[in-house]
Amino acid sequence: MFRNDLNNEEKQYLFAEIPKNEGKNKRKLYSSNSSSYKDINVLVNPVFPIAVILVLLSKTFEATAANGIRSILSLFLRDSLMLSERFSIIVLHTFNFISQFLPIISAIISDCYLGTVKTLLIFFVPYAIGYFLLFASTFPYLFTAHLLVYASLLLIGVGNGFLRACITTLGANQYILPQQRLDLDRYFSGYYFFYYVGILIGKILPPYMRKSVLLTSYCMEIGECYTTVFGFLTITFLISWILFLSGLKLYKKEYPTLDNTMIKTIDCILHAVIRKICLKSTEKNFLDNSIGRHSQEFVEDVRTFLKIIKLFLPLPIFYALLNQQDSTFTFQATLTDTNIMGIEIQPDQFKSIGPIILLILIPIWEKIITPLLTRCGIYLSSLECMFIGCLFATLSFVCAGLLQHFIIVESSVKQYSVLWQFPQFLFIMIAELLISIHGLKYAYTNAPSSMKSLLTAIFFMNNAFGNLLVIIITQIGLFKENHAMDFLFYAFFMLIATILIKFLAHSHDKDFSQDINEEKTFEAFICVNEIQASNMEENI
Repeated sequence: MFRNDLNNEEKQYLFAEIPKNEGKNKRKLYSSNSSSYKDINVLVNPVFPIAVILVLLSKTFEATAANGIRSILSLFLRDSLMLSERFSIIVLHTFNFISQFLPIISAIISDCYLGTVKTLLIFFVPYAIGYFLLFASTFPYLFTAHLLVYASLLLIGVGNGFLRACITTLGANQYILPQQRLDLDRYFSGYYFFYYVGILIGKILPPYMRKSVLLTSYCMEIGECYTTVFGFLTITFLISWILFLSGLKLYKKEYPTLDNTMIKTIDCILHAVIRKICLKSTEKNFLDNSIGRHSQEFVEDVRTFLKIIKLFLPLPIFYALLNQQDSTFTFQATLTDTNIMGIEIQPDQFKSIGPIILLILIPIWEKIITPLLTRCGIYLSSLECMFIGCLFATLSFVCAGLLQHFIIVESSVKQYSVLWQFPQFLFIMIAELLISIHGLKYAYTNAPSSMKSLLTAIFFMNNAFGNLLVIIITQIGLFKENHAMDFLFYAFFMLIATILIKFLAHSHDKDFSQDINEEKTFEAFICVNEIQASNMEENI
């Protein structure tokens, strides 16, 4: 739901009370179709409305399909299409970069012109075509297999990129602010929980099906069956599509701004810079030079936009570390003993421990740690959580570097168990919990109403630039013969990013400091009212 006057609404109704004479089964909720409260007969305002549940389930199946492709794509390109290992890596990272860079374009289209629902409706189609083409490319004796694979990966990458920001925003738009601020926080945690369920399934099932489910004689001859895998992933995606379509009548009506927010933002910044340099303007804030060309309200939105973007600058370094679960962590696992209690695990399967850890950590954080901190009077802001997460990311690669050092020192191969990788996976998943969830929440809740999808997309782009950063550092090859130093270099790099995030958070003006305090006060106020609502529930 697009709300052009969101900030004013939040101030106006922040401390609104529920009248006692409304009855136990009535609560005053803000209506998205009017500028005042109206009575809605509900027993309890659900944390996850049906529309949100459909969005989360759709995202789970979509994540299963997309990550299932990523988990086996490099082996498919090398072993089935007979591409070189180097070129397979290039294709894989190009595919990832496309899907992680395009959310910025989808955000502009959804925010300014079509809305999230229409944008998703349109780009689900090429997404589906891509899966069908990839499935068809596995048929034996198909001479156009290479062309079909490249075309399908392009369509899937575009579809996945357009869905990333829109599907997240669609679920968040179903909540009414500020009354459901606490529910919105739970939505973002729930979003990542469902997302990682899909990732986990995508990392476990496709490799198993490739080797164990041989449906055709051709598959039996070569000992693996990508036809089965891609057929399964195509069906999984179609289920995601059906779930999304099931909620079309439930999603809240949207009102796009009909303006190209990105172009207006760039114009606002450039115009202000030119006037500041050429006319030597004495305005205290350089963006004030654009007032007149743009409204004061829009200039304030751009100022908020730049504050948030500035805080995101160090995040690609974190995602450079996080993305190495599929590369350096896997290569390290090949040097360890992968036999666990008599069960042989493939090196590229142990990385599934990451999503498992995160799925356990999310409810622990939401149900135990956060309430405990609240009772102790400790309210961690999103930025404070991100700072702590960066420290854990640094610690993860310190552990990886130490393990790699001991592996190098030992002359015998596979002296150490793969379980020694558990600490580095645990720490990087704690970092993922604190940085990704709270960073996404911070981007959405602090973004101007017309820039929510835009800032959400920019947040996801950190992942794309993280991949790009890994490619650049790998090409430079600072420590070609000593991989332990590679891990420690990334740890040092992450430590610098951690310090930078702390510095950027404290470099804001007094208004920003007040915003953080207001966020803590607001969350405390909502927690008190949530307890009161729960007590009301029990008495009904």
